[in-house]
Amino acid sequence: MEELSIVKTMSKLSEIYVGWKNFTFPNPKIEEIAKKRIAICIDCDKLNKKNYCKLCGCYMPAKTKSPKSHCRDKKW
Repeated sequence: MEELSIVKTMSKLSEIYVGWKNFTFPNPKIEEIAKKRIAICIDCDKLNKKNYCKLCGCYMPAKTKSPKSHCRDKKW
């Protein structure tokens, strides 16, 4: 059971890394996806003034650029 937890943690870390990599080094294809996602986030009451999600605690301008990531509220 502990191995499954490690795999999930590593997968989540990979998503975070990819999001920040794409945030730092923009990719046109990813930017298109991120624009659609952040537009949804901007209208969400769970996004705080500093662009962090109140549900997951992520910095959304970076998270929206991680193709494998998803909204905890299932909005994208």
